[in-house]
Amino acid sequence: MEKMRILIIADEVWNDELFGNNVLSNWFNGFDADIAEIYCSPGAPKNQCCENYFQLTDQMMVKSIFGKRAGRRFQISTQEMQNKNATNKAEKIPVSFYRFMKSIASDIIRVIRDIIWLAGRYDKKSLQEFIDDFHPDVVFCPRLLTPKLLRLERTIKGMTDAPFVAFTADDEASLLQVSYSPIYWIRRLLFRRAFRKHVGLYKHYFTFSQEQATEYNHEYGLSTSTLYKSGNFENQFEAKHQNNPISLVYAGRLYCNRWKTLAVIGDALKEINADGIKMTLDIYTQEKPTKAQLKALSPNENLRINGSVLSSELVQIYKEADIALHVESFDKKYRYATRVSFSTKIIDLMASSCAILAICWEKQAGFQYLKKHDAAFCLSDIHQIEQVLRQIVNNPSLIQDLAMKAWNCGSNNHNRTLIHNNMRLVFENVIHITN
Repeated sequence: MEKMRILIIADEVWNDELFGNNVLSNWFNGFDADIAEIYCSPGAPKNQCCENYFQLTDQMMVKSIFGKRAGRRFQISTQEMQNKNATNKAEKIPVSFYRFMKSIASDIIRVIRDIIWLAGRYDKKSLQEFIDDFHPDVVFCPRLLTPKLLRLERTIKGMTDAPFVAFTADDEASLLQVSYSPIYWIRRLLFRRAFRKHVGLYKHYFTFSQEQATEYNHEYGLSTSTLYKSGNFENQFEAKHQNNPISLVYAGRLYCNRWKTLAVIGDALKEINADGIKMTLDIYTQEKPTKAQLKALSPNENLRINGSVLSSELVQIYKEADIALHVESFDKKYRYATRVSFSTKIIDLMASSCAILAICWEKQAGFQYLKKHDAAFCLSDIHQIEQVLRQIVNNPSLIQDLAMKAWNCGSNNHNRTLIHNNMRLVFENVIHITN
């Protein structure tokens, strides 16, 4: 039996060095299929799954308006990807171009990029040859749908009879957002109308959130289901020695005002530790904190801010910690922005042997999932943070109980074989329906 041929359409370059928590590699490492990818960003790929590429970039699309049509086809072996001298096969990141784009207000940037990608001209002959040579059985579109990807997917749909399956991890088109920019709302409303016309292209739609899967099924009549990341649950759960003081760890970005939630935790720790250190928080982030963030977080013996660490180092940090944090902002704008987001980090936390403490809006997808499976300390009221942390300090046996529940949830629902089988079943079904 021939291997399934999967053509992926993505926005970002598939590079596990740039994106250490790459969900594509998580899904397709060990997945028995031939894979090709069309992607829409500069930079060279680096992964163990795919060697056949067609690249489109902002810069190519700008040039195509005035001259050469956009698109670059190349092959690169997984061995070559390890060699930095081989990266000239792909367009490199034009630092000066992106520096200029970032100097413009964000909503204006998005409109400019929309115009570029809608006005630019693809090298359709080369793109058609790439698709014909690969001859995909299914086209998989893991992305946040944007005008540029909407046009690209529609163009590729005209070049192949293969069925399309989509995946999103974000709120693509709902009006449950907060913005005071008229440009934002004009763009959102126009895209929402285009989205409604476009979704008929897909035979199935994966989401991270059960709520979003249900919404898409009801509103657009789509076949939907959830698709999560897998984790390493091959070994048995092992209880570990508990730290004194109890060790909390947060690893991730501070954006979307997550730092405000972390600051409230820091304030609670000052009170809890007033008569002796009972609990500490270590923050690991790739971002350089602003002056306002440093002032709010006020690093001290209760709370430490560390730089980013490698994925392998983070695994060890979790092994030595007691509780790992999943936090989101409680500001209305960011509650809505992250409503259907399910952080892939949650699965890593389940496999970490830590207990999980989730502090989020009660309707946030990751929070709802953890609460449904009783896999974490779940706190949806920011004003109760100190009270809950005191309860943990006074009854530390709860930590080991929740750590085991988190592990069992991951082992039962996020093992690699289960995730691969679910993906393959959907792909095979849509191929069968189309044929």
